[in-house]
Amino acid sequence: EMLRRELLESQVYGPKGEAFQPCKVALRADFQQELFGLLSKAEGLAENRLQQNPRDEEALYWAGVTHVTRAIFNLSLARANLTALGEAKAARKFHAQLWAVNPNSVDALLIIGVYDYAVGKLPWYIKFLASIVGHRGDKARGLEEIKRVTQQGHWAREDAKWFLAILYFGEKRYSEALALLQELSESYPRNYLLSQEIARAYKSQGDLRAAAQVYDTMLAKYDAHAPGYGAMPVAKILYQAGQVHAQLGELDEALRRFERAAKLGENNVFVYRAEFEAAGLCLRMNRRDDARQKYQRVVQAISTSDEGKSARQTLKKLQDSRQSVSSRAK
Repeated sequence: EMLRRELLESQVYGPKGEAFQPCKVALRADFQQELFGLLSKAEGLAENRLQQNPRDEEALYWAGVTHVTRAIFNLSLARANLTALGEAKAARKFHAQLWAVNPNSVDALLIIGVYDYAVGKLPWYIKFLASIVGHRGDKARGLEEIKRVTQQGHWAREDAKWFLAILYFGEKRYSEALALLQELSESYPRNYLLSQEIARAYKSQGDLRAAAQVYDTMLAKYDAHAPGYGAMPVAKILYQAGQVHAQLGELDEALRRFERAAKLGENNVFVYRAEFEAAGLCLRMNRRDDARQKYQRVVQAISTSDEGKSARQTLKKLQDSRQSVSSRAK
């Protein structure tokens, strides 16, 4: 469900990211019922084992996982932040118990590390209030704890690499994030999301040429029906590829990608954004009639969006310019 809603990309959890906006599409009742039914069953099995042995390491670990899964659901899909916070605290409690029982249970450090990082990153006044009730964090310690899971973890090793790459993005440690993403991509070559994040890392480093190559490789895999790439949001990748080629000054390459996205005919914001960008490039190339047609399609499709409003303004300027030229000719 998160993949379908494009909620597995790291940037949606950044400042003003999509994950922190009100949910636009209601969840299917049967989806939530099935997910929570499975989590309740797993939680019940863990609780039964913990009643027999409170130091049962597997039961402590998976009890924590059920709570963190609910936390992710409530944060990313239901957008119920307070509920997500409560589930995250419960997850940390189980994994802290596991770590106390066995300091070699490195997997437990992922939840503990993310918690330490998050609390350590809070403003000092909130951190002070948190310390009063016994919650202390340390950003550097949190990163080291998660890094240890990437090296020594069992169940959570790959998850830890993904989390650490996201946190490195936030710290602007792009080369370290890139190294982790490339390592994951070698293990999971069918996962287009990793390629997308690698391109983003290159862009963040200012290496637009490398980013363009990654995007173009993704599109080639999509066209070749490579395993895993059939689910790729092609309009979005075409739009992002076009942006990078435009920044490189390769206007013809950029226009081809924008126009291909626009021709998909999908009810998709990136289709319209690509059409808008294509119109702008046509203007730069002095292809005014093409630009006018593209702007008109944007206005018809998304008139109230920023792109729609800008397209309408540009059309008015083009119309005024044409009338002015006609007037002078007379």
